[in-house]
Amino acid sequence: MASNIRFETPLMWLNKAETWALADYWGKLDLVRNETLTCYNGVKGDGCGECAACHLRANGLNQYFADKVGVMTQMKRKTGLN
Repeated sequence: MASNIRFETPLMWLNKAETWALADYWGKLDLVRNETLTCYNGVKGDGCGECAACHLRANGLNQYFADKVGVMTQMKRKTGLN
């Protein structure tokens, strides 16, 4: 291949709580929460609540809600957002 390829992976350096903060920063928290799929059992939104993916997602969301300002500040520092 004779072209330059660059892969951007902005979420790679964020934890789950910071990912929720990023969605909230862009005003898309409800959309991401309700319309995305992480559940291993294929349940959209908050998922089945039983699988490992649902536990990680819920723990990250709870951590974000428990300290919105702190998590948002850390996310902004990592991403360079204002």
